[in-house]
Amino acid sequence: MDQRICIKFCVKNKIKCADAFRMLTVAYGEATLDRSNIYRWYKMFSEGREDVNDEERAGRPSTSTTDENIDEVKKIVLANRRITVREVAEDLNISIGSCHSIFTNDLGMRRSEKNSLNLQIDTEGLHKAYTSIINKI
Repeated sequence: MDQRICIKFCVKNKIKCADAFRMLTVAYGEATLDRSNIYRWYKMFSEGREDVNDEERAGRPSTSTTDENIDEVKKIVLANRRITVREVAEDLNISIGSCHSIFTNDLGMRRSEKNSLNLQIDTEGLHKAYTSIINKI
């Protein structure tokens, strides 16, 4: 959703879509939305869309991505950062797809080295915060 907000910002400031794509790539690296999605969202915001959230869709509600399962996945991952999606899914008796959705959508995690998952850490932001604190001392 952060990237959609950035795309909307670029549209409002009349920044070309190609330039917006380059800026997002610099800011988000490998976690950047793919080019087609960036262009699709850019077009929707250019045509007047205001909401950055997905629209409601018809279909069966998810029964596996509950708050309880999200909390359980978080506890399991904090206990063992190198655990795989498959192992967590088996432990909680939910599908691999639902487990993957919890990792990526709810916990903001991504794949790192084969099948283990790690939180993305904004090292530049941490460095700025650290130097800011040091400069105040």
